Amino acid sequence: MAVELNLLDAARLDAAFNLATQVFTEASTLHRALKIGLNEYREHLRHPFEMMVSEGLSIAATDNHSCDLVGCLIVTDFSNQLVEKANPSQKFAPLSALTKDLCRQYQRKRLISAADAILVDMAAVSKEAGGGGIYKQMRAAADGFARSRGFKLVIGELSSPVTQHVVLERLGHRKMAEINFAEFQYGNERPFHTIQKPPSIILSEGDL
Repeated sequence: MAVELNLLDAARLDAAFNLATQVFTEASTLHRALKIGLNEYREHLRHPFEMMVSEGLSIAATDNHSCDLVGCLIVTDFSNQLVEKANPSQKFAPLSALTKDLCRQYQRKRLISAADAILVDMAAVSKEAGGGGIYKQMRAAADGFARSRGFKLVIGELSSPVTQHVVLERLGHRKMAEINFAEFQYGNERPFHTIQKPPSIILSEGDL
C-alpha cells in the first residue's frame, strides 16, 4: 500500500484518535491487565492526545488511493513526561506510576531539557494496512522532522515483543530503563503480574 506521510493536523485528529485508541485497547497487554475498555480509555485520553498533537511532532499516514488515514504516530517532547501531572483516576493510576518509575530510572542516567528528546508515545496502523512497513516509514518521518527542529534523541516506551524487537534489535536503540511486570507493585497489588510476554516494559533511547 502506497501512503503519503504528513504532520498530523486538526483535520485528521479525530480519525487518528479513533484509530489509536481502538488499536491500543485491542492490542495493549497493559490495558487488558487493568480491564480498561475502549470508551473509558477514550474519555481518559482525549485531552492529553489533543495536547500532544498540538505540539506539531506527530505523523499521519494516508492511503494514496482512498485518502483514508491508515496509520498515526503520536510524538511529544519527552520533557513533558517529567513534569508532575494531576493524579489520574484510580483505574489509570498504575499506568501512570509505571511510566513515572521508568522516567526516574532514565533521569538517573541522563538529564533532559525541553527540545532534547522526543517520545514516541503511541503508534497505530490499521488492520488493512498492517505488514506494509508503514510503522517504519512513520518512524523515519518523525525522526527526520524532529531532527530538523533540533531534537537529538528519540525515546520509546516498549511494552510489546514486536516493538522491543524492532526498536532494540533492528533500530539498535539503547535500553535505558526496565521494569519487570511480575515485580512491579502499586499499593498492595501487582497490577501487571498476568503479563508474561514480554516479561518487562523497557524505555529505549536512540540518536536522531
